[in-house]
Amino acid sequence: MICLLSLGLLASIAFGNDSLRCRMIDWLDAPTNRNFLHEPVNDTWPAGYNYCGTGHWDLAMGDSFMVWLPGSQIAYFTNPYECNEIETLFTYESVIPFNINSVAIQDTVISLTFQRDIRLYDFNHDSLVYLCRLHTPFADYHFAALEDSFLYTDGGSTGLTRINVANPESIFIDKTYEYGYTSVDLVVKNQRAYCFTTYSDWDYDAGTAWPVFESQSVDFSPLVPVGGRYTFENRFFGGATIVGVGLVTANSYMSDYPDWEIGQSYLYSGVTSVIYTFESHWDGQALFSIENLNDNLLCAGFEHGISVLNYQRLDSIYEVAYYMDSDSTMDITHLAMKESRIYAMGHPRDGYVRLYMFDVGDSVETGQCEAQELPTEFRFWNYPNPFNSSVRFAMDFVPEGIEIYDVNGRLVEYIHVTEGYKTLPYEVMWNPHDLSSGIYFARIQSGKDIYTTKLIYLQ
Repeated sequence: MICLLSLGLLASIAFGNDSLRCRMIDWLDAPTNRNFLHEPVNDTWPAGYNYCGTGHWDLAMGDSFMVWLPGSQIAYFTNPYECNEIETLFTYESVIPFNINSVAIQDTVISLTFQRDIRLYDFNHDSLVYLCRLHTPFADYHFAALEDSFLYTDGGSTGLTRINVANPESIFIDKTYEYGYTSVDLVVKNQRAYCFTTYSDWDYDAGTAWPVFESQSVDFSPLVPVGGRYTFENRFFGGATIVGVGLVTANSYMSDYPDWEIGQSYLYSGVTSVIYTFESHWDGQALFSIENLNDNLLCAGFEHGISVLNYQRLDSIYEVAYYMDSDSTMDITHLAMKESRIYAMGHPRDGYVRLYMFDVGDSVETGQCEAQELPTEFRFWNYPNPFNSSVRFAMDFVPEGIEIYDVNGRLVEYIHVTEGYKTLPYEVMWNPHDLSSGIYFARIQSGKDIYTTKLIYLQ
């Protein structure tokens, strides 16, 4: 019993507070032939940076259900409440030959937008009741948001449209604000619509092209632009969200065209010159999405995982919780939250879209981990130490392998890392063979950084 208690104590000391790690609970694959497209405009390069595949994907949370659009004519309705698996309530397949572009939810009213159609439905436990349809031959609806009795849609070059849905039997276009370029996101708060567009800044003489995205805000009460237009160059757009009454956008810096490198990720508060740098694990990874969890926390989706960020400490943004994907196939493009669950749509590199479900725990969801600081470096530790038969290594990332050296610097064993590991910290157990008692050193490498830990082996 004493030995077991000692091992448990050592493990708790080694791992520390679990608040810095969120746990994947379940995932669901949705077969589709679509992919995350990045196509040239009018068959000419440079590309328009419109990421046109995202126009057919979405994730929206309702009071008692969530709608998932996996890039096809099918919409999945799932149960978002706390359970250990993603439960599909039913599926909806559109009857028109267009992909479903976006979804907006308010209470039980659901708006599914198509290229030229907007259709309203009433959600009734496990079915949809069709209410009405608005058809505009020349419109191009890509993004949608419901607020009060108005539906806002963003079609890029076709303008920003507000539709009155107070009476589902006679919905009509209320107001339209025209602007150009390809839309990439839409956020609405208090009748103010924040629309984001993107285009390429192409220098033919230098042979370079850079993504440029712009933000505009429109007050739909008097229908006037508000706050001017904000332009961000050489940026990978990471999305926008509303926290409290403030707008927050996020992106990553890009360099070295045409072989782009993603640099540091940034958070912009109020789309102003105030910039906050993420203190997180994601330098060098593209930022795809951001969403608010509550007034304290944001969730960001990156190329290989997610980060839950503390919004209340803008002078030092840090991770309250994170999840890193070991097989590098999880590029998070959409996020939704419900209680202590985070739902994330994964980038379909392999021809499918995947819906993930994470648990961040009550303490993280309520923002009680604000005193928890992000470690200044990746951790690599072992326990128990000393050990007499086997030792367990734990680390905050997945290395290619673990090297074991004796005190003379001689490599005595190499431990290969198993691929497909789904949770962090990554753990490996080592059982020494044909080695004498003494001091050894374990070594791992991440890029140019090398980490070592000391072992005391007692037979």
